[in-house]
Amino acid sequence: MNGKGFVIGRVHGIPISVDASWLIIFFLIWMFFWTELASAGSGLDTSQAGVWIGAFVGTVLFFGSVVMHELSHSLVAVGRGIPVKQIRLFVFGGVSEIEEEATTPGTEFAVTIAGPLASVILGAMFYAFSFLFADGTLVDHLSKQLAWINAILGVFNLAPGFPLDGGRVLRSIVWRITGDIDKATRVAVLGGRVVSVAMVVVGVIALLGRQNLGGLWWIVLGWFLFQAAGSAQVQMEAKRTLKGVTAGQLMTPAPVVVDGDTSLQDLFDDYFMQHNYSSFPVVFGGRVRGIVSMRQLRDVDRSQWPTARTSDVMRLLEPEDSVSVDADVESLIPRLSGEGRRVVVVSEGRLVGIISASDVARWIQHHRV
Repeated sequence: MNGKGFVIGRVHGIPISVDASWLIIFFLIWMFFWTELASAGSGLDTSQAGVWIGAFVGTVLFFGSVVMHELSHSLVAVGRGIPVKQIRLFVFGGVSEIEEEATTPGTEFAVTIAGPLASVILGAMFYAFSFLFADGTLVDHLSKQLAWINAILGVFNLAPGFPLDGGRVLRSIVWRITGDIDKATRVAVLGGRVVSVAMVVVGVIALLGRQNLGGLWWIVLGWFLFQAAGSAQVQMEAKRTLKGVTAGQLMTPAPVVVDGDTSLQDLFDDYFMQHNYSSFPVVFGGRVRGIVSMRQLRDVDRSQWPTARTSDVMRLLEPEDSVSVDADVESLIPRLSGEGRRVVVVSEGRLVGIISASDVARWIQHHRV
């Protein structure tokens, strides 16, 4: 388990995780396939139990297709030297959490187009597979449904607006023409907002004009895309503001530290209750050895707090948890996501500061250009 769900497998070392919210969409897709199969009625030579099982298999294959779409993005990214944190399934489908932005328009185009291309190929494969079975059979019906869904997934994702794949394709093209990634991002964000508003309009028409409850899904998805497009704009502005900023400039100097022998009760009373920090560096003999947050504290029964030591529950310091004063702040952003995540800043082996997400947000607020 992690803060975003649980890992169900790995492909080429890339974790595939499932968010709890994914169970909602899994059930809805299952009901969609069941409705499709049930509405076919006597045209399908199968029992009622067979319809339920067929709908479940169709749902699994649908999400397998989503994983293949995202895996195509991820494998091309890894092949281009860009690390991928994970592929995550959640209520709106799936997403590849690629840790770094492409450095050239050609790389962005290759990584992005791989997903829709994979969906179109899968659609063709499912359609071809349907010819192996007689018309009216359950497998024939499911195969054609999955072919149609994958084709729609591939084409829909090519809509020219962030955060859809088509928005990134558009950005890569504008970036290649203008040589300006900021301008290209602004164009893609505008495209995303136009696409999202169009989706909301379609949803409202379907909901009010045709009394089609499916319009609600278009409205919700359009709203989600509009918010995501806005987030892309904010990220672009933040990236520009942080360009050239070092850890030494942004860090909170002389941070409050906790001795490893401090009891958890004293840690709670004297540190978490007295300071507005989500985590603290843990030191032994003047050197930082770990990080402790409220998450680790909550994992221990409160009756044990007077005797348990901070060193017993702290998260050991990993290489990515510390940086030099000259480190580029932009590269630290992915490390600061999650509860209690902070990065310690060291100089000649000594702790000189600490950086949290709030430090980054404060810098952006004060130095926005």
